[in-house]
This record gives sequence, C-alpha cells and structure tokens, in this order.
Amino acid sequence: MNGPDHRAELPVETGARDVVHTAIDEKTYPIRLSVEGLVRGSDDALDGVRLGDGLKGKVPYYLTYEVTNTGKKEIPAPYEVFRNLTVTGTDWLPGTQVRLTGGTARASASCEDSAPDTLAPGASYTSCGTYMLTKGVGVMAVTHLVGGGIGPASQVTTWPVEGGFAEAAEDVAAQGDAITVRWDAGKEDGGIVELPATLESVRKGSPDDLAGTVFDGAELHRTPYYVTISYRNPGETDLSAGQADSVRVITEGGQQIGGIPRSFADGLDIDACPSEEGEDVIPPGGTVEECTVYLTADGDEPFVVGFQVAGEEEGLTGWRAKVS
Repeated sequence: MNGPDHRAELPVETGARDVVHTAIDEKTYPIRLSVEGLVRGSDDALDGVRLGDGLKGKVPYYLTYEVTNTGKKEIPAPYEVFRNLTVTGTDWLPGTQVRLTGGTARASASCEDSAPDTLAPGASYTSCGTYMLTKGVGVMAVTHLVGGGIGPASQVTTWPVEGGFAEAAEDVAAQGDAITVRWDAGKEDGGIVELPATLESVRKGSPDDLAGTVFDGAELHRTPYYVTISYRNPGETDLSAGQADSVRVITEGGQQIGGIPRSFADGLDIDACPSEEGEDVIPPGGTVEECTVYLTADGDEPFVVGFQVAGEEEGLTGWRAKVS
C-alpha cells in the first residue's frame, strides 16, 4: 500500500497574464491566464496509475492555473489551454503532460483536470495539470506558448521558478570560454570526434533583417538572434565543416530551438552574421567560425546555447548566452 503523497510547493511566480488561446476549432480567443501554484509530488505519487514506459521513474509536478474568457465569444473545449502550458526542467527539457481525469482516487486527489466543456464570455475555471519530469532535476519555469512550428512559438509568456534559471546555468560555461564538444563527423571521417569550441557572440537582430526571406515555405517575421561559434580541428587530417547543425538555443521561455543556416539568407547584408565563405573543411590545427540564425518569439530570448552531444539523444553541453 502506498504511503502519503509528500508534496512540496515550489516558489513559482504567480499572477495573471493576458494571452491568446488557439482553440480546437483553430480560432483564437483572448483569455486571462493565471498561474496559481506548482507542487512537486512524491516519487511514488502515481503508483497504480497506468503510464507509458517512458514515464516510469519520473516525478509528477502539479500545476494549478485559472483561465478566464476575456472575449465576447464562447470558447469550445477550453481544457486545450493545458496543451499550451509547459513546465520546463533545469535540464532544459519540457515535462511530459499527463491528463488525469479520475484514475485512482489518489491520483484524482493530487491533480485533476476540471475544465468545463465550454467557457462562456466572462466565465472562469480553475484546473490542474500534471507534468512528469526526470527525477533529480528542478524546475526552471512555467510557460504558455502561442503558435509554434518549425521555429519558436509566436508568443511566449513565462512564470519563472525562483532559483530555476540559476540552477539550469550551473554547469554551463561562460560565453567566450573554450569547451570540448563531441561531434559525429561520419564513419569516413573518423566517427565521433572531440573539438575545442568557443561561443564567440550572441547578437540580437531585427525582424527587418530577414524581410522577404522565405524558409520552409513561410516568410520570416520573428526576431532573429545570430549565434557565432568557432571550432578548432585538433586532429592530423582535414575535418568537414558543418558543426552548426548540432547547435540549439534554449530560451528563457524554456523552448529548445534549432537554427536556420546562414545560407538561407544569402544576399542579405547582415553585419552580425556575415555570409559563409564556403569553407567545406577545417585543416589540421585550423579554425572555422560558423554563424546560425535563430528565431524567437515575442517576449523570449536566448538563455543558453547548447551543442548536441554526439551519441546522446538528449544530451547538451554549452554556454550561458550573453546577448548583445
């Protein structure tokens, strides 16, 4: 028989924010979203609840929030607000959402989705969402996302957890420091190699920088950040360039964003991110600088620049971003 669910309340910033909700009918509705509290459940809090294999051994976090319809139209299926809320761990990974609508009595008592079927203008409801995070990590922030797709969401609203950002940056290097990254050069070029790498700069641009540029069939209208990293080849043979494909930007809103190669903006004069010189290889002892474009949402900016560790599905190493 399970013991009591020893819950620990986290010092998350609370309060209401006006955001936009995209409903199940794909229409947008103005809502006021308030984070009321965030609680860590005990390690065995959901014993007896059927969970996917990937969630076994993870810890539940319970987010209580209030939604108010501030518009003039009824919102269908307002429980979908939960889908746009994220709890991000200090390992920079979003928690996995689990919707509890009853289950065992214990699970229901911990956190139950109590959203109504519809939400009339001026009406409110309070509900709770469950997120599963890796055991041993803390929480960086609660985030509401609007939109998304190949790049970031179009709008990000964040409620930080006290000390969460500092904990998430504890094991990363300072911008300008050289670190060793593990990169897969391919079998013909030696497989996984270790390269000294330095984050040279993270520069904020303007949406006007990319005016008229099309990527993945859509024009780029969001704020760009230009990330430049230098890599040195410590080996005795030529090494292919292209390490930028392994770089990710973790934002203050908890998003992990892949970059857009500078080549997609060829022909544009961007001082902070010069056009590539066409270097295909790094000679022994040589160094190459690679600049990549990252698009962020309104209200968000880079927090950490990470390099995907070759051979690890979710592993990142990197630097604390210093935006200029």
